[in-house]
Amino acid sequence: MIPSGPKSAACQAIEGFAMGNAVSFTSRIASSQRQALEQLLFFNKCQDRVAQKIVDAIDQFGPPEIVDDGECLRVKLSGLADVQSLFAVEPATERPIGVAIYVRADLEHITVLHIGLSEEYCSGGSLEDCNLLLRLMKEIRRSTRRVKGVRRVQVLYGSTPRLRALA
Repeated sequence: MIPSGPKSAACQAIEGFAMGNAVSFTSRIASSQRQALEQLLFFNKCQDRVAQKIVDAIDQFGPPEIVDDGECLRVKLSGLADVQSLFAVEPATERPIGVAIYVRADLEHITVLHIGLSEEYCSGGSLEDCNLLLRLMKEIRRSTRRVKGVRRVQVLYGSTPRLRALA
């Protein structure tokens, strides 16, 4: 359930109440954002909360790697050929503030293998009330509804893997 209490001015701006849609979702980010992406994926202080799940996912699917194609950055996994990434980005700065790495596991399932949020958006962070994780997952669900045959999204992180119906 999404908290319905008052939100900070910064969060209102992020959610688009104050300045249009202040978070965009994209599959690639500007090459100039490498340091911010590295921080998000590899040096995130919130990772200790799900450290064992991260290790398990890396053991099973390979470590995430940042790939620069000359114009944009994307993320791939060495153990899988067809992974996709979805980034939450602050449009004004182009800074990635969230990332989800996922794969079509089979005809009916999308599996989210890695999730990263900027520390201020994590639980206990100054912008936690923006619900960025929920918004990122909703965007994955929205985009995968258009893929023929996909019926569920599975998330590896958490106490137990979760399946969410797309209907």
